[in-house]
Amino acid sequence: GMFGTWSAGAGSSGAADTPVNDLVLAYILFSLAIPPLVMWIYQMVFFGIAWYTCRYHLHRPKSLADMSGSLPGVSIVKPLMGIDTFLEGNLESHFTLQYPKYELLLCVQDEQDPVIGLVNNLRERFPNVDCRLFIGGKDGIVNPMVHNMVPAYENAKHDLVWVSTSRIRASTPILMDLVARAVQDPTVAIVHQLPFMRNDSVHGMAAIVEKVAFGCNLGKQYLSLSQLGTHIFTGMSYLVRKPYLDKVGGLAYYGRYLAEDFCLSRDLLISGYQLVLSAFPAEQMVATASLPSYKDRMVRWWRLRLSMMPVVTLVLEPLTESLLLGAYTSWAVYYLFDVNPYYAMLVHLAVWIVLDYAQLKRIQNGPLPFSFPAFLAAWWLRELLNWIVYAQGLANPRRVFWGRSTYKLQHGGLTTAVTSKPSVPM
Repeated sequence: GMFGTWSAGAGSSGAADTPVNDLVLAYILFSLAIPPLVMWIYQMVFFGIAWYTCRYHLHRPKSLADMSGSLPGVSIVKPLMGIDTFLEGNLESHFTLQYPKYELLLCVQDEQDPVIGLVNNLRERFPNVDCRLFIGGKDGIVNPMVHNMVPAYENAKHDLVWVSTSRIRASTPILMDLVARAVQDPTVAIVHQLPFMRNDSVHGMAAIVEKVAFGCNLGKQYLSLSQLGTHIFTGMSYLVRKPYLDKVGGLAYYGRYLAEDFCLSRDLLISGYQLVLSAFPAEQMVATASLPSYKDRMVRWWRLRLSMMPVVTLVLEPLTESLLLGAYTSWAVYYLFDVNPYYAMLVHLAVWIVLDYAQLKRIQNGPLPFSFPAFLAAWWLRELLNWIVYAQGLANPRRVFWGRSTYKLQHGGLTTAVTSKPSVPM
């Protein structure tokens, strides 16, 4: 019959005896072998685009020299909670900015917070800096960091608002570049920074893992997708035009999402505005790097992405990871070209590690604070931890633990608090 075997006229080379289900299996295996090759080439193209972005965009700030007489004012909103080793340095870097017109709006949740003493000390040391302290947040907002920031945001004097979270160290060149890129084109709504870590906060293996995580896999996706004009953005450090954000609801509106950065940037893009990447990576100073805290943060971010982009997060994202993609591609080249899959995997890993290391050095734009063997150890640790992140994320995908609070995610990212106690800024 038609679905039984090929007819005898199909050829005399043995194909006549081939059952159709063997042929179906061959078609299935062939169709399974093509996606990893496409995905592998796609990731190599992404490495190329990220390299191009590092070479021609990063560390090449835009100049404001031609408009020094009329620099727009900037309101810097900084959410704070508690004190860590680097906080005084981070805060002081905002008080010492060489910029003609800016205000510092510092936000604290609790009037007993020890950070208030540090803030008052800095205000006495730098009396000429326009600085205001907001205590208590705004009620009715689920996202703890947005809850903290909204009173400052709503009282900002200037149209340009720099949201600079507690771990961010500021500098005059960074602020100048953010402003220059914001004013270059009236359609620019946000100028954002690639999440990264300053060398002087990298002590111990956990901090190296964080630096490798931001500079390798995340860095590649962030730089290439930014270059392609696709939606990618984190709210760690960004300059936003307040009137544009207010047009799509304002900061308070996005406090119903834990991933407020993703949602507000998506809505600005849909409204026809642009997101632009700064020339400088974010200067993040992490005082308490530990592998469990890193893993917990990655689980939280993964669950947030899952609630908003389930197909991308569950299907495409794992295929950007070198171990899974390498194993799948090695099987594909073995099946299609009879190449030894173990050799294929070794070549794949060698290529990927060299490209990751080269990219990390380009983003750094200077010496790394650790040796290549330390990089290699951190690279493998991140890869292996990633699978723990996926497993843990899937085990309870609708729950997010942030600081001392627990939140329940709905599809689309809407969030409700399960236990609402004060929480730690992201």
